[in-house]
Amino acid sequence: MINEPNKQLVPHQYKSNSSLDHADIVIIGNGIAGLTAAVEARHISPDKRIVIVTSQIHPTINTPALKQFAIGKLTREQLLAYPAGTERAERIHVVHSHVTEIHAQSKYITLSGNRGFGYNSLLIATGSNPQGLPEQTPGRNFDGVLTLHRLQDYLDLRRRLGELEEAVVVGGGVHAIETVMGLLYWGIRVHWLIRGKTFMGRMLDEAASEIVLNNVRKAGAIIHLQTEIAGIVGRVGAVAGVITNHQEMIPCQMVLTCTGTQAATALAKSCSVPMLFKNGIMVDDKLRTSVRDIYAAGDVAALKNPQTGSYEPRAQWYAAVAQGRIAGSMMVGNKELAQQIFGVHWHATHLGELSMLTVGEPLSNNPRIESYTDTSQGGYRRLAVFDDRLVGYLALGAAQPDSLAIKRIIDEGTPVRSVLKSLLKGNFDARSYLSRQRSHSTRNLLTQQLPNLIKREERPATAVQRMPTTDEMNSYRIPRQTDPLALPRPTTPVQPSTPTFRQTGPLGQYIPEQPSRIVDTPILPDDDFNPFTGSLPEVELNVTERSVRRNSIENWGNSPVTPTYNPPLQNYARDNVLAASDKKQLHYKLWSYIDPALDAQDNVVPNIQEGDIF
Repeated sequence: MINEPNKQLVPHQYKSNSSLDHADIVIIGNGIAGLTAAVEARHISPDKRIVIVTSQIHPTINTPALKQFAIGKLTREQLLAYPAGTERAERIHVVHSHVTEIHAQSKYITLSGNRGFGYNSLLIATGSNPQGLPEQTPGRNFDGVLTLHRLQDYLDLRRRLGELEEAVVVGGGVHAIETVMGLLYWGIRVHWLIRGKTFMGRMLDEAASEIVLNNVRKAGAIIHLQTEIAGIVGRVGAVAGVITNHQEMIPCQMVLTCTGTQAATALAKSCSVPMLFKNGIMVDDKLRTSVRDIYAAGDVAALKNPQTGSYEPRAQWYAAVAQGRIAGSMMVGNKELAQQIFGVHWHATHLGELSMLTVGEPLSNNPRIESYTDTSQGGYRRLAVFDDRLVGYLALGAAQPDSLAIKRIIDEGTPVRSVLKSLLKGNFDARSYLSRQRSHSTRNLLTQQLPNLIKREERPATAVQRMPTTDEMNSYRIPRQTDPLALPRPTTPVQPSTPTFRQTGPLGQYIPEQPSRIVDTPILPDDDFNPFTGSLPEVELNVTERSVRRNSIENWGNSPVTPTYNPPLQNYARDNVLAASDKKQLHYKLWSYIDPALDAQDNVVPNIQEGDIF
């Protein structure tokens, strides 16, 4: 291994000195997106050499479960996202180091200590970094000031819970409110500091925010709106209290910061080829960056929001898992397994007895979008509707709607005008409604369009002769054969009036010729040919999603169907859910839409531009 610190690394320098001088797939980061990509690539290609480079000293964990772990509801073993030893069982090499630079032209990475190796495909899954308190905040380094983000932070919190009486939580998002509820579970007096006038002002309106805050107040939290930390007071190096921007002193033994995260885009800046990044590394729907053979997944990846047209990270567990699978498939060249549409963002959580669900853009201020609200049945619901399509959904209440079914209704542009009342009242069965809509789509496909799978041959149809009756058979007079070479001389047989079946007879029997008839059958052109010309009764088909998919997709899934999804319009701002370009033509594959454009060739670098449609 060459250890000269200033010597530039090139691929051929290490090819003969290390078993890790080159890898087919290199993944930077062992979060859920990185490890899922490695496992997916291994299952598809058993012979590929896969390497994960990480500076993390513990296995991949289920990060959403850290809050439950901190309050003692889960053990360390229950935090594992994959069974222990998965990397070794899947023959995935793990290198504990830090990547310092990416040489995109030579397809080579350098690590700390001047070590490195080449790659065929590279995945950046470095996750995100917490924002924490501002650098200039006095006392931010006192013992007891924690920025909750990684496992070590929650281990520290868990060790301190027994001696903790009063705590301050800073932040105005889901992470902060879940932390508040966890501390209240332990009987700790909690002060919650929110900088804004409302809670989650970008996702909840004022009425919904008040419902959530009242629920937290009833649980025992003390909420301070429009309040920030001006400084932290300590005693012998430990936290003793905080001073707010209102010159108020709040005594506490711990300050927990939950002020959001930022995508870890340092590698995008250190890449030898300029890589596009804004709020994250910008990727297309196949997670390809602007640099060839380099992908990004997880919290670091910024995907295009189909409603607003802007690039945003999907810092959520389910999104990271899905992106890891797609990235793993793409890196081994299996694009068929990477067919998934991320669609609109959504978030669901439970806050004590209150469930919260947000899907899409329920707070859009576009004048062409209609907003509906309802506060019946002890909850709150807000709908954003454009024409007959749902573009945003917000629900608060004791029972949580089917979040994934609601998301699919928005993603697929399913018409909802006829069920608006049920949606507003909260008694809407979204999954059953989707099933009925798919059944109608299947019926329409069968009755309105025939896939042109076989080219029809147009030629006249002839009638098939029928079998003679017994009386007709008796009318034949067959003379006794005396000469084996003599031919029979039958009398004139009775001709059947309407030949319909093919005529046959006993061996050696004379079968008279039957007149053929040309049936006057009109030949329909392909465009006018329908497999079914009758009418179907209007009944609700109670079929499951699995049966519809099996009976419809396997037989008719490749046929184009006229979509009911109207492409959104252009020229609107960030708050406008119609900002996506109308250049993207959407087609239904029965009940899901796909981009009809073929995948770009392998030698074409994706052109990623803000506001464009892939």
